[in-house]
Amino acid sequence: MLILGLCGVVVVVVAAGVVWRWVYQRQHRRKALKVLRWIEAALAGQGHVAGIRWMAASRFKVPLRLTSGVFRRAWIMVEFCPVEMPVHWLFSKLSHQQELITFQADLDLPPSFSLEVHNFRWFARSSRKVSPGSGQWTLEQSGPFIISTRMDWQKEITHAMTSLTENCNREFLSIRFQRRSPHFSATMPLEAISPNSPTHSYLFDNVRELAASSSASLF
Repeated sequence: MLILGLCGVVVVVVAAGVVWRWVYQRQHRRKALKVLRWIEAALAGQGHVAGIRWMAASRFKVPLRLTSGVFRRAWIMVEFCPVEMPVHWLFSKLSHQQELITFQADLDLPPSFSLEVHNFRWFARSSRKVSPGSGQWTLEQSGPFIISTRMDWQKEITHAMTSLTENCNREFLSIRFQRRSPHFSATMPLEAISPNSPTHSYLFDNVRELAASSSASLF
């Protein structure tokens, strides 16, 4: 009887896992169609979505057909929070995992350098006992600054970093330039291309500006 009871529990757990996966896969498929519309709108007539390729249950690739002469073989990778199993869903909730979108492409003029930039924001306070709205705070806001692992910079890197610090869009989580394909990639939260985002209408313009900065010194 004990063995039969254990077998019954296993069957129920497996069945629940299958149902969970099926339900969330359907939700992800519906959400993916919505994201495709967001991407099409964010391109603002400068290109079109050319399909969708699922890489995993929570990750898919969107090839792009762009009118811009800057990019070649462009595509977007979308990463939803993994919810294939309840434990994955619980972990993503507890860790406040973000859903991400990554634009990648080759450039007409490949960069002559490799550079990876990560965007961090810090907020700190000296005492948790003081309410943020109490009026007892003296606030100071610093401009953007760079912490680098390089002792010296090429001229091309200087152009790229100037473009990054002057760019008004702070949504980018990371930017990468590299000599090998893909030459350029930019990662940002998925919400950055939603219709409610104030940056979605000119986001692609910022991406193109950043990519072009890698070859600005060559002209």
